[in-house]
Amino acid sequence: MRLAGLLLLVGVGSAAAEVELKNDSFVDGQPVVFQGGFGIGDIAASRFVAPEAGRTLTKVQLLFGAATTMKTMTLRVYDDTGGSDTPGSVIFVSDVELIGSDTAIQELQPDMPVELPAQFRIGLEFQHAGVPTIANDNDMTNAADRNYLFAANLGGWIKSSTAGVSGDWIIRAFIDGDGGPIGQVCTGNGECPTGEFCDTEIGACTFECRTADDCNGNVCNSLGQCLVDADGGGCCQANRDGEPAALFGALGLLWFLQRRRRCAR
Repeated sequence: MRLAGLLLLVGVGSAAAEVELKNDSFVDGQPVVFQGGFGIGDIAASRFVAPEAGRTLTKVQLLFGAATTMKTMTLRVYDDTGGSDTPGSVIFVSDVELIGSDTAIQELQPDMPVELPAQFRIGLEFQHAGVPTIANDNDMTNAADRNYLFAANLGGWIKSSTAGVSGDWIIRAFIDGDGGPIGQVCTGNGECPTGEFCDTEIGACTFECRTADDCNGNVCNSLGQCLVDADGGGCCQANRDGEPAALFGALGLLWFLQRRRRCAR
């Protein structure tokens, strides 16, 4: 476990060569749900899957609002290789002071490298009860194997859908975008999974990008290659972080306080 610090940034753009991992469908202008039932020691957490083990966590984004007071939250990063409701060991933990906002994404940057397994979980632990609080999207779908919460009075770690949460947590992980060999031997692109191409020099499937942001604004094609123009067999669209995409002005907020007993861990 690494106990370290975080740099807090609000409403800033993403650096190049990063891959964004998210489960939510939230976009600017859509309503969200701020869950007000969390108590001290409770945790909202999201599972993410990186292209391979060994990537580095560069930052975490989350929507934290329904009140504008400052509160201490604890960021926890877990090894989630086991794939069960209860995550594995904690590989990074740090406290951070957050000021709630209904209109801005909070951005947390570890001040030291955090090397990740291929499957990992990011949790936000509450040091207070109520609001400000974590939000979920409002599309009424919940990826049950990606959204979790910890609450002692609910038996520890459970899927958030079990507690009645109808959306995905708006928690996003960014990892370094350096594409290395995935491990699958190949002699041509047709032997590689979707989103990868065959690097014939090393004889393995790999990729350069997952979104256009990994290509400094150029095109990321369907083979995971950065191209100057759009003639490369398809492209992957991404939010343009050069724009203030992290600022969610004029959010139509749906504040639904899901009530449950206060939990202690």
